[in-house]
Amino acid sequence: MTTPRSLGRRLLAVFRRDPIERDLDPAAAREPRGLPWLDDIRRDLRFSVRALRRTPGFVAVVLVCLAVGIGANAAIFSVVNAVLLRPLPYPRADRIVRAYETLNQSGIGSVSFANYRDWVARSRSFEQLAAAQSSAANLQGTTEPERIPAIRVTANYFAVFGVPPLLGRTFAAGEDVPGRADVAVMNEGLWRRRFGGDSSVVGTPIRLDGRAYTVIGIMPARFSSGTGLWLPLAPTPDQAADRENHMLSVVGRLRPGVTLDAGQAELDRIARQIARDMPGAEPGRGAALHAFSEDMVGSVRPALLVLLGAVALVLLIACANVANLLLARAAARSHEVAIRLALGASRGRLIRQFLLESLLLSGAGAVLGAGLAWVALRALRPFAASALPRAAEIRLDGHVLLYLLGIAVACGILFGLAPALQSARGNVRGHLSEAGVKSSGGARQQRLRSSLVVAEIALSLVLLVGAGLLMRGFLMLRGTAPGVAVDHVLTAHLTIPPAQGGDTGAAARFITQVLDRVRVTPGVTAAGMISMLPIQQAWTNLDYSVVGQPKPEPGKAPWAEFRTTAPGTFRALGIPIVAGRDFTLQDRFDSAGAIIINQTLATKAFGQTNPIGQQLRLEDGPPSTVIGVVGDVHQAGLDQAPLPEIHMPVGNRYMSPEIALVVGTSVPPASLGPAVRAAVREVNADQPLSQLLTMREIVEQSLVNRRLNLWLLAVLPASRWCSPRPGSTA
Repeated sequence: MTTPRSLGRRLLAVFRRDPIERDLDPAAAREPRGLPWLDDIRRDLRFSVRALRRTPGFVAVVLVCLAVGIGANAAIFSVVNAVLLRPLPYPRADRIVRAYETLNQSGIGSVSFANYRDWVARSRSFEQLAAAQSSAANLQGTTEPERIPAIRVTANYFAVFGVPPLLGRTFAAGEDVPGRADVAVMNEGLWRRRFGGDSSVVGTPIRLDGRAYTVIGIMPARFSSGTGLWLPLAPTPDQAADRENHMLSVVGRLRPGVTLDAGQAELDRIARQIARDMPGAEPGRGAALHAFSEDMVGSVRPALLVLLGAVALVLLIACANVANLLLARAAARSHEVAIRLALGASRGRLIRQFLLESLLLSGAGAVLGAGLAWVALRALRPFAASALPRAAEIRLDGHVLLYLLGIAVACGILFGLAPALQSARGNVRGHLSEAGVKSSGGARQQRLRSSLVVAEIALSLVLLVGAGLLMRGFLMLRGTAPGVAVDHVLTAHLTIPPAQGGDTGAAARFITQVLDRVRVTPGVTAAGMISMLPIQQAWTNLDYSVVGQPKPEPGKAPWAEFRTTAPGTFRALGIPIVAGRDFTLQDRFDSAGAIIINQTLATKAFGQTNPIGQQLRLEDGPPSTVIGVVGDVHQAGLDQAPLPEIHMPVGNRYMSPEIALVVGTSVPPASLGPAVRAAVREVNADQPLSQLLTMREIVEQSLVNRRLNLWLLAVLPASRWCSPRPGSTA
């Protein structure tokens, strides 16, 4: 006759050190036990490992599901942690703010010199209020001239952030006054890359745009990875008094105890005083104060939170998949469960055993998921560098590993609890008979598994619908005509050398010489220069009025984007001239000077009237005559409607030294990079070209955010492939 004890001994022969061994061995039961619960868990773990080793196919499928779900969560959380959660690398970063100007309470923009000076003089809410202006500088006199991203800042700029230099010092008070010695602070990355980390660079001069600047300090790379040099912002007296030229970015540090709302209220009061008391103040100008951290990430926060929610859905799908597989496996182990119940094992002990197996699986899945996350982050790095702030800080750090541990434990309990409870439920007799298995637990388990599959399908549909909508929007943007020739156009950025001795014609001569040399390069069909490339940059505008029409009320004048454009630019970019003509070398921007407008501005300003020969007054300057109308382009990106636009000839009073070279080609444009660089060097040996990009690359870069979101949401639902069908077994 078979007794429970004999059945137990047979089971021990199979499982050797089963968790119920101590219950069957009186000698073992009498051994002194220091931590019996820990001893039991240790034996349960060994048993779980042996049980899982006997089903390698099941384990492989489960680990794939978990690795996809957990890895996706780890990768996106790494991005969220670096961009949204990790504190900024500045002391008391919560006190740092950014200030903007507003016009008629709509939108935010840069700040004028004069208004910034009044903010500094009249405010009491800030420890420091500093200004900065984006710039660039040609580093010359080294092995190879290079265009370096730079920022011109007031002397107290570094005091706002409170980060000490790695070597040397930062700007002293008064070094941002015109006429003082030229000094520069260098980024650690540039210092190590171009100067090998030589500390003797501090205190020695370097050549920037033909002038000698003394390097006085090295800032750590973590302070700002995108800036190579900081130079003093030293406006001329005319610039310092100008309230209409808005070009400054203003940052500040609030005094202790001053709230963001209090600082905003003070700037509002100062703006009203300026509008009332100061000559030349623009009506409707106000101020807006934002937390610096929020200002950095505010535009990407919604997208990142949506992605975090999407990968959470993927993880739920993976857990449902694994729960389904575990339910199928539990059905196949019903006889084992029945024998253990017959031998006296408690239902709590069985539940613990099944949960330990689930936790082992989730732990292994988390390890594999960490590896997948590392690979995914490396693949996403090219997208993230241009699409996300603080992209250089994205990595698998301690916080991400703790997050991995937390979701591994949560997932193990989530997908393991239902199978554990289902297996421990029911009676021994029913489990031991095949009919009992089919009648008592089979129908209930089938309903549970079917419910899980329905939940998986519902969650997958949410992701698929989101991915479909993103795909639709992306394809619509890809199908949008940018207004320029996308193929066979090469672009590059350069700087017009500073004029010597007040030579007003130097810029025009330099541009003409470069274009003449580039145009004779084999493979070049057209060449021109423009102050801002289409799609890549916008929101540089000025007010205008139509001569012969009523003058707009103060603060309500319409505005248009403005560009400095050399002859031949429209042909090189493939922008059609729909009326009138292009610029020539004889066109000037003076009284009744020549301008070219786009179709959007022609319709807005003149309606159905022929715009050729009509005049516009830019700001408060003399009238300018429209000599041509060109097709619209998407200046601010394919997802933005074309903006009204005014093109001015070379030599206008708004002209900046920063300009872009555009080259139409009859050959693959990227292949002409060295030849175009050599042509520019023949005119000026110290002139570097930067950002050599084809127009196709510029268009693709403008879509990088949407492509990143689409790729993530389109790929993540693929984890649905490992879901078993109702009724399948593991």
